[in-house]
Amino acid sequence: MNGFSRLFFVLKEGFLQFLRTRGLSTAVVVIVAATLLQLSLFLGLSRVLDRALVSAREKFEMAVFLSPSAEASDLKRIQDLLNSDPRVASAKLVTKDQALEEFRKDPEIDKMVQALGENPLTDSFTVALKKDASGKLDDLASRLKSDPQVEEVDYGKNEWETVANLSRIVRWVGLAVGGFIFLTALFIVSNTLTLALWARREDMILLARMGAPTWMRWGPYLWEGILQGFLGGVVVVALLEVIRHGAGPALQKYGGIDILLGLPPEEWRSLYSTLVLLGVVLGVFGAFLALQKKWVRELS
Repeated sequence: MNGFSRLFFVLKEGFLQFLRTRGLSTAVVVIVAATLLQLSLFLGLSRVLDRALVSAREKFEMAVFLSPSAEASDLKRIQDLLNSDPRVASAKLVTKDQALEEFRKDPEIDKMVQALGENPLTDSFTVALKKDASGKLDDLASRLKSDPQVEEVDYGKNEWETVANLSRIVRWVGLAVGGFIFLTALFIVSNTLTLALWARREDMILLARMGAPTWMRWGPYLWEGILQGFLGGVVVVALLEVIRHGAGPALQKYGGIDILLGLPPEEWRSLYSTLVLLGVVLGVFGAFLALQKKWVRELS
C-alpha cells in the first residue's frame, strides 16, 4: 500500500466507524461541545482583558508639574527633553491659567478658588506615551524629578502595576480552571471511546491475527476521534454565533456580556479557530488514551 492508499483506508474506515456507533459518537461530540462551551468563556474573558490593557496603554499619560519659578526657557528645555525621548508621542503644555479654567467648571472648586483669591496651580505638561511604553518610564521620571524646575511627576505607576497584576492573576486562575475542565473532559472522552473499542474488540482481534500493521488498527480510531472533536468544535462555534447575533441584544443588559459581545470580528474568528483546534486535540488525545488501555493493547 502506498501512502495515499493508507490515508484513504484510514479516513474511510474511521468515517464508517463513526457512523456505525452513532450513539457513542454523538455522546463524544456533546461532551466535547460542552467542554469547549465552558472554555470559550475563559478564552473570551482573556481576550477582553488583553484588549482592555492595550486600550489602557494607549490612553496612558504622564503629568509633569513644574515649579512656580519656572520660566519660559525652562519650559522649552523640559519640552525638548520630553520630545526627544523615544517613548513620548507628544508633550502638551498646560498653563496654570488653562488648568484653573478647567478646574473651575466644578462649582465647588470654583467657590474654593474665589475664597483663596489666587491661582494655586502651576504650569504642567501632559505627556502622551507611545504604545508599550507605560512599563518602562522609571528612568525618564527620575531624570525629570532631578530637574530643579520640576515639582512632581505622576505616571500612575502603582495603579498600572495593580491592574497588570490583577489581570495576570485572573488569567492564571482562568488557565487553571480551564485546564481542569479540559483534563476532566479528556478523561470522559477517553472512557467513552474505550466503550466503542470494546464493542469492536472482535474486529481488533481479527486484524491482529491477520498481521495488520499498527497504523491499520489504530489509524481509523484516531481519525474517528479527530472527526468527533472537530464536530464538537463546530457545534460550539455555531451555538456562539447564534448567541452573538440572535440573543446578543437581549444579553446586553447583563453586566460584562456587552464587553464580550463587543469584541471585534477578528477576535471572534481567532476564538473560533482556537475552539475548533482544542476540540480536535481533545478528540485525538481521547482516542489515543483509549488505545493505550491495557486490555486494548493485549488484544492487538
